[in-house]
Amino acid sequence: MKTVLPREQAVEDIFSRILASPEASGRLRKVFYQYLDDEHMLVDENPDHFLQVLFHAYQNGDVSALLLELCGKSMFDLLREAYLIPRKFHGKAGENPVLLTNVEGELLPEAGKMVSAHEYGKFKETFDRHECVPRSGLYLADGYDIVHSYTDGLEIKEEKEERQRGILILYALPDTCKLGLTEAQTYAVVWKTFQEIQQAAPHAVVFYGQETGIKKESPDKPFDELGVLLPIHEFEKKMLQRMEEIDGIVLACRERMMEQAGNDSLKL
Repeated sequence: MKTVLPREQAVEDIFSRILASPEASGRLRKVFYQYLDDEHMLVDENPDHFLQVLFHAYQNGDVSALLLELCGKSMFDLLREAYLIPRKFHGKAGENPVLLTNVEGELLPEAGKMVSAHEYGKFKETFDRHECVPRSGLYLADGYDIVHSYTDGLEIKEEKEERQRGILILYALPDTCKLGLTEAQTYAVVWKTFQEIQQAAPHAVVFYGQETGIKKESPDKPFDELGVLLPIHEFEKKMLQRMEEIDGIVLACRERMMEQAGNDSLKL
């Protein structure tokens, strides 16, 4: 059995919201069609491989396999590039984003030669001046686009492209399992928050991870996290202002989760 790109069920639950929004639908169309010009009409130069993927997509109902051949992007790659869903966050030691500083704002040993004096100076200035809201922290970090492709054996390959260096605000979210919220309910609240962040800070890169946070005192009780990466070259002059706006949006997100849980309990 060949590998199929995993479906993101919680993301699929908000497809109807994208379709109902002319602005969101327009962004997705724009990203899709930009890969279908003459230069990118056929990504795969190997006709045999193209037919393998085509038949594989048909047999497995795998639309992402077909999209990878047509435009070099999976369904969820397109949604992320159109800033319609957040990128996956896999924890502080994950592949994307890659943290370059510790919780005290000091450069990690392996990051020293990678970071310029200007970049670290901007981060340190922001780190010292920004007052973090409860259960949040600042990091210098590199965010990437994760690009998927099929190998000749039709296995999934992931590669990192388009590095963006910026300041990452990492927020702990309420324990949704303890609140009794389903994955779909949680994602619906996160998606609304994601859209609000995009409106307040266009080109901010948003990451979301379920059960990626670990408490030292309770390592067996992970929590969800939301990360917002503000690329330095985009937000250098308005970094603090945008951070304050995003702090307010995420605090409102936490409140909505609590309200959602309370409303659901009243229905029981």
